[in-house]
Order: sequence, then C-alpha cells, then structure tokens
Amino acid sequence: MRSFQFSFVQNDWNVVKRGWDAHVLGEAPYKFKSGLEALKKLREDPNANDQYLPPFVIVNENGNPVGPITDGDTVVTFNFRADRMVMLAKALEYEEFNKFDRVRYPKIHYAGMLQYDGELKLPSHYLVAPPLIERTSGEYLVRNGIRTFACSETVKFGHVTFFWNGNRSGYFDPEMEEYVEIPSDTGISFNVQPKMKALEIAEKARDAILSCRFQQVRVNLPNGDMVGHTGDMQATIEACKAADEAVK
Repeated sequence: MRSFQFSFVQNDWNVVKRGWDAHVLGEAPYKFKSGLEALKKLREDPNANDQYLPPFVIVNENGNPVGPITDGDTVVTFNFRADRMVMLAKALEYEEFNKFDRVRYPKIHYAGMLQYDGELKLPSHYLVAPPLIERTSGEYLVRNGIRTFACSETVKFGHVTFFWNGNRSGYFDPEMEEYVEIPSDTGISFNVQPKMKALEIAEKARDAILSCRFQQVRVNLPNGDMVGHTGDMQATIEACKAADEAVK
C-alpha cells in the first residue's frame, strides 16, 4: 500500500500523476515504514479524511521505496468504476502519452479485472470478459423516437451518459440525443466549494425542458454524494441545500 491517490472520478490528470509518482517512481511528500504508521500519522491532522489523504510511499530502513513498479512487474487493477480505471489504463498501456510526464514507462504485464472501455479496448488484457449490456434505457428510448437530454458536471457526467448507456461512450443517435458536461472544479476538495455546479446544471435542465425539444431530461446533482464523502458535516448540509435550491 503506497498511496491513496489513484482516484479518477474528477477526470483530473494531476491526481493520476500523484498516484503515478508514488506507485511507479516511488516519490511522494510523505514516507513511512508501514501502512499502519502512515494512516496513524496522516490522520492526526484534524482536517484529514479518507478521501483526501495525501500520497505516501512505504520505505525500507535505508529510506528507499519498497516495491515501486518496474520493468517485468505484473500489475492487476481492480475496480468496478470504469471512469476511474480508464485513465489509469491509458497511463499504464499507452506508449504515446501526453497527459503528464511519466518520467519512465516501465515494461510491465498489465491486466484489468475487466475491460473498462469496449470502444478504446482498455485495458487490452483483462481477467473477466466484460458484460454485454443490450437494450439499455438510453438505447430503448432513442430507438423508439424519444428525444433525450442528459446533463451533469464532470464528476457525474458518466452517470447520465456512459453508465446509463451500458458502458458505451458517445451517442446512439446524435439527432435524438444531447449531452451537456459542465466542468467540475479541480484542484480543491469538494467541501471547499459545496455548491459545486448545481445551479448551472439546473439552468441547463430548465432550458431543455422549456425548449419542448425533449421527451426525457435526465440530470445528476452530485453535491450530496461528493461532498458527503469528505466527512465534513457542515459542508454536506450546505451541499444538500444547494441541490434543493437548484431543483426549485
């Protein structure tokens, strides 16, 4: 256990880089002799929470990182959240990669528990064949002439598009669907800005409804979920109030 920073729900490549630096390069702002020591020390900060612990590496008695990913290693990633894993798969698989400076690109044997993106074929090697999801709600509506509108901010955009459509990217029929992604705040934890983009999402939904162009409008207001994960009760209350106001 070398880092708690491989988390990708925000589509934030800076977060991925921090995880890469810890796991592959063995570099992080904190170094500990064990995972238990790391958790005890980092949780001494009264503002610490499980979602935002800083990256750390485990080192030996000489201060060298234990087990960084190197040539010849076998790496298996497992997570049912495809949005998180596709970014990591790109960093581990793509020789041509420009999202951040990897410094070195180890030649590894890499597999995912599943293939998380059937269109990009990522990862190219996986342990369990991906499920074939047919006749999803999105496809059913479009095939039956129902015009649809979907909107959320980045952290939940996949929940109204990719996940809704059976882990498929893009449109079934661009003439029948419209997707709007509002960029999420980056570089801060969600409790710092608990209102997130609730108002902007609500305004887009309102406009879609009033346009009378769509028979189905689906949105995701992520405030209660994302801010709630931080464990900040006051910020979570503010987040829920923001979502309520947006719905009004």
